[in-house]
Amino acid sequence: MGKREYRVAAALSFGAMAAAHAQVATQEIAPDGDGERIEKVRVTATRAAGAVDVQQVPAAITVLKPDNLTRYGVGNLTDIAALVPAMSVQEQGPGINNITMRGLVVRGIVPSEVQDASLVAVYVDDMPVTLKSSNPDLKVLDLERIEVLQGPQGTLFGAGAMAGAVRQITQKPDLNDVFGSVEAVGSSTSKFGGANHNLRGMVNLPLKNDVLGLRLTAYTGNDSGYIRNQYNGAITNAVSTNQGRAALRLKASRDLVIDASVTASNVKAGVNDAYGDLAPYTTFALIPQTSNDKLQLYNVGVNYDLGGAQLVSSTSYLHRDTLYVTSAQYPATAFIFGGKNPLMQAAYTIGNKVEDFAQELRVNSKGEGPLKWTAGAFFESGKRNTRQDEPTVGFDARFAETRGFPGYNSQTNELAFNPDDFFSGAQNIKSRQAALFAEATYTVWDKLDLTAGVRLFRGTQDFDLRFSGLFGNLVGATPAAPVGQPTVSDSSATSKGANPRFVAAYRLDPDHNLYASAGKGFRYGGNNQPVPFNFCGINAPTTLAPDSLWNYEVGSKNTLLDHRMTFNASAYVIEWKDVQVFNRLPCTYYFTQNAGKIRSEGLELETAFKLTRRASVGVSAAYNHAYATRTVVTGIAAQNIPEGSRVPYAPRLSATATASYSIPVRGTDEVGIAASYAYRGDAYTNFAPEQGGYARIPSSNTVNATVTYKTGAYEVGLFGTNLTNGAKVSDVVPNTIAIQPGNLVYMARPRTVGLRVKARF
Repeated sequence: MGKREYRVAAALSFGAMAAAHAQVATQEIAPDGDGERIEKVRVTATRAAGAVDVQQVPAAITVLKPDNLTRYGVGNLTDIAALVPAMSVQEQGPGINNITMRGLVVRGIVPSEVQDASLVAVYVDDMPVTLKSSNPDLKVLDLERIEVLQGPQGTLFGAGAMAGAVRQITQKPDLNDVFGSVEAVGSSTSKFGGANHNLRGMVNLPLKNDVLGLRLTAYTGNDSGYIRNQYNGAITNAVSTNQGRAALRLKASRDLVIDASVTASNVKAGVNDAYGDLAPYTTFALIPQTSNDKLQLYNVGVNYDLGGAQLVSSTSYLHRDTLYVTSAQYPATAFIFGGKNPLMQAAYTIGNKVEDFAQELRVNSKGEGPLKWTAGAFFESGKRNTRQDEPTVGFDARFAETRGFPGYNSQTNELAFNPDDFFSGAQNIKSRQAALFAEATYTVWDKLDLTAGVRLFRGTQDFDLRFSGLFGNLVGATPAAPVGQPTVSDSSATSKGANPRFVAAYRLDPDHNLYASAGKGFRYGGNNQPVPFNFCGINAPTTLAPDSLWNYEVGSKNTLLDHRMTFNASAYVIEWKDVQVFNRLPCTYYFTQNAGKIRSEGLELETAFKLTRRASVGVSAAYNHAYATRTVVTGIAAQNIPEGSRVPYAPRLSATATASYSIPVRGTDEVGIAASYAYRGDAYTNFAPEQGGYARIPSSNTVNATVTYKTGAYEVGLFGTNLTNGAKVSDVVPNTIAIQPGNLVYMARPRTVGLRVKARF
């Protein structure tokens, strides 16, 4: 559907489960030995069987411990991005979001577009949960850490990781001890907000010592809305979340470990939209705007020690149902009735049913020799059924009266799903992909590591579509006579190729390392929705081809001042070609085509400093300049992208600063003080003003702070988020309708202050 584009998800980009058991981490500021050094963390980021110091891993990686988020009472993807300058998130509501890294983005959130595949992969352990524009909010996860891998990860992670990956790594069951925790949080949000509360619990149960363990977690919470509906005075965007997770670990033998998990989520919410020409945090909607997101994740992982190698298997299944309802009174009134009052009470409804199965097998080498390798295979099969609908109260009667069509009925005359329904649509996708991958590292002179890898892939997508109703029956229609036959289409697209990666890493000494890498990223192609020629005046391509890029990167990782400081830097140039460019047409339809090239250049810095055994600071920053290297000719003059135009939605400069200090008070009790500051520069919603749909997304300044008292098994914390209200706007949809009161502006949660109490047992 090419009207009020509202894309809830693209086809699941499960990418490679190839990253299944890669456990990446970075230095965390914590005492070791004398307590005045930054703790050394050993990781398996190279996917070899043995762990290595993260400062030896030749890649740009940021890792967060869950305490960095929970002590402020936060924990969704937007909160993660606030602490990772290379990552930014557009958000329109819970589970309605889009992740950007390194300026690799050409469009915003359009939930009705099912073909826009993700550029950043999101994982829960070994389970890919990526949905472009709809990555889930999972607060129940009992996290060990969050890993953010910047830059293309296509060789090991597959198509969904063309710009990077976010991995949420959960705690695994303990096989011997009974323990748990309960945490309650209460807070209050300013502006039109109110009281918020949530409760989280975890219990670990050894079912058979040294053999079988179970870990259960649950989360329930209610967050107040903070957007006021001018139509009826209601607060519109409250959130109710209920989630649970069970994880089972079986140590079948000394060499065989099996992990199984089930995660279930039900999130009911609104949408965080306001109108730019109304008072701040104010919308106008004739109907309640709602979202419902139900999700189930299942995973079985097997780790078997073969002696000279390690076998890893990961089997995942995802089922997700989403339903989004937004008020479409302005487009319904403007497009059909010329913008004349009364406003039509239209409910733009998008429902999705997504299923996906993924299987990976991988073998890793073991041992201390100069050669380390990994090789594996990946298979994925998924389907997605999308239903769009626009029921509008009184539509049939008003259309009959204004168009001289007595007895008009949307269902009878236009084959819509229901009466009083001017658009009905169904889109169905079946996708399959298979891949083989391998990577090897050889060490020369005990100082130089040379790595080469490749991924061979093939993917197929089958697509069928049927649009009906007044705005769907456009076969043979013209602007003067917009009545035709239902739009029906089916097509298939197949992509195949190879993704290589090369890395050279040199150790100057144990504390100073240099690296250079070159790697290819790719994204599968797909199928376009049909564009009616008589109505829109243009023929759109039936399919869109894959796009791909090469990432060239150099970096340095350093441990300084007697291991009290780390300083890491990386610089990159990315050449992106055959870019899948989004064309929005004046007739309200749209299509995607491969056109043009984009270059992204940037610098990323990350440092942590242990001032004393109780005081720590950290500063990170990212600069990005991504732009069209030449004029992109789309076939529509108004949609051409001028040479040198900056990509949309990507801030040029981002920075984060953190500080923490602990004060002993008596015995082992302590008071902890922590604060964080995050800056995101401004961005725009299109490449250039002359393209239209061009609006500024303002910069943001987010200040969080907390004071925590710990005594024994108990912890009490006072926290505040967005304390200066410096983060206001998370996304903008430019206005193209004269009767609408300005741009749609999606608002971030304003200042929230609360109390957190946690008990461990």
